[in-house]
Amino acid sequence: MAGPKVWTEELIAERVKAGRGSGSGASFSPWLYVQEFSSRGTQTRVPSFKLKRTIHTFSYLERALFLWQEFQADFNDWNEQRPMERSLTLGYAKQLRIPHPRYPKSRIPVVMTLDAIGSTIDADGIVHMTAWDVKPLRKLQDKRVLAKLSLHRAYCSHVGIPHRLFTETSLAPYVARNIDWIRSALPKDGEIERVPGLFSWHLDQMQQDLTACRTRPSISNFCERYDLGNKVEPGTGLRIFKMLLWKHRVTVEMSLKWIEQQPIPRASQCGAALQTRRAA
Repeated sequence: MAGPKVWTEELIAERVKAGRGSGSGASFSPWLYVQEFSSRGTQTRVPSFKLKRTIHTFSYLERALFLWQEFQADFNDWNEQRPMERSLTLGYAKQLRIPHPRYPKSRIPVVMTLDAIGSTIDADGIVHMTAWDVKPLRKLQDKRVLAKLSLHRAYCSHVGIPHRLFTETSLAPYVARNIDWIRSALPKDGEIERVPGLFSWHLDQMQQDLTACRTRPSISNFCERYDLGNKVEPGTGLRIFKMLLWKHRVTVEMSLKWIEQQPIPRASQCGAALQTRRAA
């Protein structure tokens, strides 16, 4: 599927009517789909285990940001390629004396999008929204990129949403890769438990075993012992441990290269959220 060759006001109206750029949770539809821009950077479609829909990311950095955000215990929602109201971006472009982006050929004003608006929910049930833009550090030397970001910040300030910038230095090393490693263990749609209680009873059993363990063997060694003690096929214990990590029932240091080589977590290592490095 190719994107529009010529953007027109009629096409934009059709997209709005079709619900593009609106909705929430599983029903959200981004303004832009990756398949519409086959030559635009490194694009991936990431299945969201919490939202039950596909997330469209246009770079490895956007993918890393989503993986990190969805992994958080307080994650609530994610709207990628969320459009901004053109009357506002046009107004701020004029106010800031910045040329507003225009579509090639038709030259009508672009419907500008934020890379994502994410939300979290706190213990009191209050939802907190954050707008994200994703840029490699080298792009921040480009005056046009900086000008567009200033429009984004002005828009977010107007609508009352904090704006944050995510770069390759915003997240500690190996975190995104380790989240991928954890996600590989999660149950697939329609998957049948080959081991009875794999997605329920065994989670409770392993957490009890971790709490009761008087020594601190490596995670891989502990999981191998779990397989032998419970007479399950090799690798089952490690999968159960990954599922405990996903549910934040146990926590480990996520920035290390090999999680399974760490000592098993102490009983107190439960429920902590990942910490990001200071983002711009």
